[in-house]
Amino acid sequence: MTTVRESTTGRVSRAPSWVPVAAWGFGLVAVGLGAAAIVAVQADPLSRVLGALSAAVGLGALLWGATSLSLNRTPTPRAAIGTLFVGMGFAVALLATAPGRASILAVALLLALGVTVACGIVQGTRHPSPRSSLWGLVGAATLVTIVVVPALGVCQGAALLDADGTVLPVLTHDGH
Repeated sequence: MTTVRESTTGRVSRAPSWVPVAAWGFGLVAVGLGAAAIVAVQADPLSRVLGALSAAVGLGALLWGATSLSLNRTPTPRAAIGTLFVGMGFAVALLATAPGRASILAVALLLALGVTVACGIVQGTRHPSPRSSLWGLVGAATLVTIVVVPALGVCQGAALLDADGTVLPVLTHDGH
């Protein structure tokens, strides 16, 4: 007895409307972590390289989310999932660098958003969403804003910590 598999070549992968917005949240946190690692006072070359790579993955996630919404489909689902996991690896590696300028809260949020986006992409590949929902976008944007804005604040706070746990002053350039 032989079975015939259904061809997936004609089927369009369309993730739910909240997935691109969650990808934007992932991208914003990845860029924030990367920027904090690059400009931290005690940053070593490894943390700066990891920071640049994290920022690049974050910018890619922002671009992917915009492309997904504009095309009304999920572009390159496998590459997107792979890039998400690479970005999560960079974030975890930032925790292990010598200065340790990554915020644990921001990395935990990045991991949660990455897994959420990956699950949404897989869901859209297996069961394409019929159309985008305005309420889904509004709800996702609200939720992502509520969790991402504090994470971006702690990214900056982690970059300004000195080795003894005190916060370094932000120098102003008044009169220059």
